[in-house]
Amino acid sequence: MVFVDSCVPADGESFVSALPDGGASVSASIAENGGFWPLVAAAHYAGQGLTDEQIARIVTCSTPHPGATLTEPAVLARPLGSLPATYVRCLLAGAELDDDVAALLTGENWRLVDLDTGHWPMFSQPAALARVLIAATA
Repeated sequence: MVFVDSCVPADGESFVSALPDGGASVSASIAENGGFWPLVAAAHYAGQGLTDEQIARIVTCSTPHPGATLTEPAVLARPLGSLPATYVRCLLAGAELDDDVAALLTGENWRLVDLDTGHWPMFSQPAALARVLIAATA
């Protein structure tokens, strides 16, 4: 399993449950947008190692995010730490790891890979991300 600059699921918890307001603002936005988390403006992508052309491609080709994937609790069959995994930390998005991720990385099944890019390495550094994905399958 590979997590690319993401939150990790916790059994019985949703993505929004970790937010300071318990996800109320995101849940309200999802409800106002027909069950989808709306797209963000191009300015949101600034400072993430992307060119103007890459930002334009993301903005033009993006679709709203299905809201249920953010609000429904995760159901895990076994602890994440028991699974082999790679966590890709994108340094321009923030070098600090969430406590949950940091704890998982202390186990023997998880490894950390840092990329000197922002949250969208599939656009800013696709070859580097591809190498990480290939290595994770070895």
